[in-house]
Amino acid sequence: MTEESKLVTADLVHKAIQSGFRHIDTACQPRHYNEAGVGDGWTKAARELNLRREDIWIQTKYTAINAHDPISRPYPGDAMHEDRVRASLQHSLEMLQTNYIDSLLMHAPEAEWDDHWKVWRTMESAVDEGKVHQLGISNFYKLEDLRRVYEHARIKPRVLQNSFHGKSGHDVGIRAFCKEHDIEYQSFFTLSSNLEAFRHLDAVELAHAKGLTPEELFFAFCMAIGISPLVGTTNGVYMEDDMHLMNRIRSGEQMFADTKELAIIGNALGSAGWMTVDEF
Repeated sequence: MTEESKLVTADLVHKAIQSGFRHIDTACQPRHYNEAGVGDGWTKAARELNLRREDIWIQTKYTAINAHDPISRPYPGDAMHEDRVRASLQHSLEMLQTNYIDSLLMHAPEAEWDDHWKVWRTMESAVDEGKVHQLGISNFYKLEDLRRVYEHARIKPRVLQNSFHGKSGHDVGIRAFCKEHDIEYQSFFTLSSNLEAFRHLDAVELAHAKGLTPEELFFAFCMAIGISPLVGTTNGVYMEDDMHLMNRIRSGEQMFADTKELAIIGNALGSAGWMTVDEF
């Protein structure tokens, strides 16, 4: 990542926090994420708004070696799995300018279960040491894998972060497991993977009737069915729209009057051949 990328990232994070955002999701994967920019952005905004570290929730990820650019990876290529995790976490702490991480995720499954547990046990030790407050997993699309992780982990995953899309059946079984075991289901690519749904005529009409953009309504739908959608935008107007929605929800407003209104979005997903109303 270049110095220009760092400055752009810092500016966007700063704008997001100034707009009202308090949760940050990133990853220790320099080829795609600039944690140093995130650190500069949130600390600048915190100083200006007189926010404490505990007012900002920071989530990052340990990324396996095959997903790194060899030039920029945060650990030596010949390091043991345990040392990779420790080096990655230390890099994140330094770049993000913090002495603890609120939530540390495994970016994707390891190729072998033995390696998975080497990574996970080291992440658990980081919780024991107070460097990390909770653990989670990302890009796990098999229910049997999620169940195996949960059943054999000493410190249970509190977050599962997946792309919410039709090719995985919108993770119906996985989301049910998460709900049963108090695991937060976070979604990324939430809008880009569901364009036909929130642009459906019925969904657009409902959004307008509620004074929302179609994108806001889709986010509201996700939250109503127990999903925490991640927002990734460089547009300040969209940031304001997202906070407008959150402020309405936090004020106690029910964005959907009944299950019939929820079913409008569910049917829109179903009309794209991805989901039936009964499944959401």
